[in-house]
Amino acid sequence: MEQNLQTRPLGLYLHIPWCLSHCRYCNFFTLKYGRKAAEAYYRLLLSEKELYLAHGFKELSTIYFGGGTPSLLSAEQISELIAGLPLTPDVEITLELNPIQISPDFLQKLSSTPINRLSLGLQSMLEHELSYLDRQHKASDIPAKIKLLREFGYKNISADLIYGLPDSTLESVKQNLNLFLALPLEHISCYLLEIHDDSELIQDRKRIPSDELLAAQYHTIRRTIQTAGFEQYEISNFARPGYQSRHNLLYWQGDDYLAWGASACGYFQGLRYQNPADLDSYQAMLESGKIFGRADPQADAEADYIMMALRLLQGMDLATFKSRFGHDFVQGREVKLAQLSKLGLIEPQAGHIRLTPQALFISNAVIAELL
Repeated sequence: MEQNLQTRPLGLYLHIPWCLSHCRYCNFFTLKYGRKAAEAYYRLLLSEKELYLAHGFKELSTIYFGGGTPSLLSAEQISELIAGLPLTPDVEITLELNPIQISPDFLQKLSSTPINRLSLGLQSMLEHELSYLDRQHKASDIPAKIKLLREFGYKNISADLIYGLPDSTLESVKQNLNLFLALPLEHISCYLLEIHDDSELIQDRKRIPSDELLAAQYHTIRRTIQTAGFEQYEISNFARPGYQSRHNLLYWQGDDYLAWGASACGYFQGLRYQNPADLDSYQAMLESGKIFGRADPQADAEADYIMMALRLLQGMDLATFKSRFGHDFVQGREVKLAQLSKLGLIEPQAGHIRLTPQALFISNAVIAELL
């Protein structure tokens, strides 16, 4: 059993599944937006909120509205979901935002809410890639839209970038990056396109760049973004100093976070759980008065911690690991650690074990060796 559970920060994730249109690359639980269905879902979220408040929890240091398209919530709904929650004075509250919704009227209403961080689903600044990804916004509109966000006082803006698209090259990645870096952003998340077996894009797998080219794209992204003044603090995430995603750090540091909404996954006091990924079952769960979803019987807190902590560029703190799990990480792994170190894939660093830069792109394979 993990130790020191009460001393860690606590976050909250809310899943809003509604989308105006479905993006073919997306593998999250999403549904076609309908006003009546969305209103009914919102009422379920309020019910879940009341159940958790009755259970009791300490102050939230972060709140994250994800999806789906959580910016389809009205300003009044966002504010009501947050109202009455115990919050730290410096709470970070993030809203994922569809760029097509950015307008003076939308932002005038949003500015009345406590949202203080925005995550934009840009994905690309190349028009042909946006078309392939089924994104509805135009890259040419983005500079003016971000300027509008600034005018309404938003000073913490993140944007997503997807790389590794079919037929992409190093040159196309560099071109995309240059357009991203011309935008006034505090944070950039860069994700490799994943084509799952049930994806609508399955026929395009043969056009995905080779592993060697994908690795070159990744390391080009790393070097270019860091040269522009961003710090890489996690395998896929880069921030200007002081603008790391505090909510996502909860995941990577093994801290606690509550989860509300259908399909939402949480981790609380050693319990990893997930809410049902369909509306009927989610509603039935709440009507029965149950919270904390369905516990994952296969969850291994120690393995989860290792996998997440090693995603951080600073790596895993060995003293923290021992205090949480009651034994030394290195003991029993001496041979494997020596092998990986000899291969140049891991390195010790002031009480930490961390991946080397060359291991970041193949991190899953390296981390698996340590489990």
